[in-house]
Amino acid sequence: MAYKERTKPRLLCIYEALAKRMKLSPDDHYYLLHMDGGFGGELGLDVHTDALDSSCLVLNDLQLRHNRCSFQIDTLVICPDKLLLCEAKNYKGVHTWGQLTFRKPSGATLENPSIQLRRTQARLTVLLTDLKIEMPIEAYVVYTNPEFTLLGAQENADYLLPSQIPDYFQKLQVRGEIGPEQQRLADTLIRMHNPRYFAEELPTIEYRKLRKDLFCLACGSAVRHDGIKSVYCPVCQKRERTTKTIVHNIEEFRLLFPSEKVTTPRMADWCGMENKDRVYRVLCNSYRAVGKGHGRHYV
Repeated sequence: MAYKERTKPRLLCIYEALAKRMKLSPDDHYYLLHMDGGFGGELGLDVHTDALDSSCLVLNDLQLRHNRCSFQIDTLVICPDKLLLCEAKNYKGVHTWGQLTFRKPSGATLENPSIQLRRTQARLTVLLTDLKIEMPIEAYVVYTNPEFTLLGAQENADYLLPSQIPDYFQKLQVRGEIGPEQQRLADTLIRMHNPRYFAEELPTIEYRKLRKDLFCLACGSAVRHDGIKSVYCPVCQKRERTTKTIVHNIEEFRLLFPSEKVTTPRMADWCGMENKDRVYRVLCNSYRAVGKGHGRHYV
C-alpha cells in the first residue's frame, strides 16, 4: 500500500461533472480526454509500485511549491539508499524520438517528456538540498500504455517502455530499511502537498445552463427511478440506492459551486426531483444543518 495514495485530480472531477450536464467545447472536451488519459497512465504505474515491499515508501501525486516554483511528481518511491522519480505517460501509437520533441505519423509534434522530467528532478534536488537531505535521484519517464511504440530512441535513456516496466520493478534492488531521514522526507513532502497550486482556469459554469437530473455513479448517464429505494441506469444497466445517488450528485454541486449554499429546494432542482421531502431526508441524514427556516442550509 502506498504511503500517500493517489486520488482522482479535482480538476478532472470538475470536468467530468460538467460533461454530464452540458456540451463541452471541443477544446474542453479534448482537455478532459487528456486529463483522463493521464490519470489512467498513473494508475497503470501504480500496479507496479503497489507491489513493492515495505522497505519503500511510495508517494503518489505530489503537487509542490518551493522557492516560488511549482512542480508535480506523479510517483516518488523513497528507498533507503535512493529516490525513484517517475513521470507516467499514457501515450498510444507510434512516436519518433527527438531530443526536444516526439513526432507522430500524422506530423503532429509534442514535447519530449524527458524535458519535463529533468525540470522536475532539478526542482526536487533543490528542495532536498534545502531540507539538508542527501540522496541520489533515479528518474524515469514511464510509458504505461502497451500500445505505445517509440522509434529511434537513444539506448540507456531516462525512460521505461511498456515491455521494460515489469522487469524493472521486479529487479529493483532496495538495500537496507527505511530510516528516520527517509521517514522525515516522506512526511515533509506530504505536508507540502497542495493540489490547489495547480488550479487552472475553468470553463464558464452557469447553473441555469446545466442539465438538472440524477446521474449514474458508474457511467455518468441519467438514471431512472426504480421504485422508492433504487435507481436504474438504462445505459450500463446498473442499479444503485437512491440515497447514495442523491448524495453523489449533491457532492458534484458542491464541487462545481463551492461558494453556493446547499438547500433543500436547490438540491431538489439540481437532482431533477419533484419530491423535495426525499431530498430533505437525505440532507438531514448525510449533512449538518445550519440556520433555521428559509435560511437553513447544509454543510
